[in-house]
Amino acid sequence: MVRSTTESHRVALAKQRLRTKSQRIDYLAPVKQYPLASIGAAFAAGMFWQRAGKSRLPAGLLSVGLQLLKRI
Repeated sequence: MVRSTTESHRVALAKQRLRTKSQRIDYLAPVKQYPLASIGAAFAAGMFWQRAGKSRLPAGLLSVGLQLLKRI
């Protein structure tokens, strides 16, 4: 079976489009837009996690949160 060259060009073009769009996604946009609500949600999630009996969160979780706030 012979492959046509137009299909390979379409695949390459689709890959390029995917790469350019994926580079523009900012996963921290909601945190940057609503920093106080994000902190509150993280705190509430931590309280729930602890109440659920799975309190094996790392002790340095607060320091990680502070580092994220410094970047905003």
